[in-house]
Amino acid sequence: MFNRPTSATSKTDKTFIPVILTLVDGESLKGAIAISNNSHLGDLLNGSDRYVLFKTNDGEPIYLSQTTIAAVQSNEKPSARQLDISLKNLEEINPYLILKVKPGASKAELRNAYHELVKHYHPDQFANVKLPREVKSYLDAVITRLNAAYQELIDEMDRLERLRVTQAEARKVPDTGAIRYFGQ
Repeated sequence: MFNRPTSATSKTDKTFIPVILTLVDGESLKGAIAISNNSHLGDLLNGSDRYVLFKTNDGEPIYLSQTTIAAVQSNEKPSARQLDISLKNLEEINPYLILKVKPGASKAELRNAYHELVKHYHPDQFANVKLPREVKSYLDAVITRLNAAYQELIDEMDRLERLRVTQAEARKVPDTGAIRYFGQ
C-alpha cells in the first residue's frame, strides 16, 4: 500500500519552499511545502497527489489533503541581491511617497505618518533578533530615508510659514508713499 522511498526517491530529491497556507476553515499555517526538485509548486498543487508534505516552522512534518488547502502564499525571504536593489532605489527620494502622505498634509498628519512608519522599521524593533547583514543595512537605509523625508517636509513647511508671516506683516504696514528714514 505505502511504498518506502528508494534511494532514487530519497529526501534529497525534495525541496522545501517556505509558504503560508490558508486552510479552508480559515486557519493559517507557516512552514514549508515539499516539492520535487524538477517540478514547481503549481505542478504539486494541480497534480494527482491527494496529500502534500508540509513541515511547520517547528519542523513537524504533516501531510495535508489538497482539498483542505484554500490558498498558498510564498513566504520566501528576500535575497541579498533583492535587498541591494532596494537600497539603490532608496536613493530616489520623494518625501511624500516615502511617508505615504499627500502634498498639503498638515504637520500633525506628517508626524503621525512618520511615527507609524518608524515603529515598523526602527532597528530597535529587531535588537533581539539575529538578522543578516543585508537586512540590517536595509533597515538602516529605510530609517535614514524616513528621517530625511520627514526633515525635508518639516523644513519646507517651516520655510513656507515664515514666508507667510513675513508677507502678512508687510501687508499690515500702510504704504503712505512717503519716504521713511530709519532712525527718525
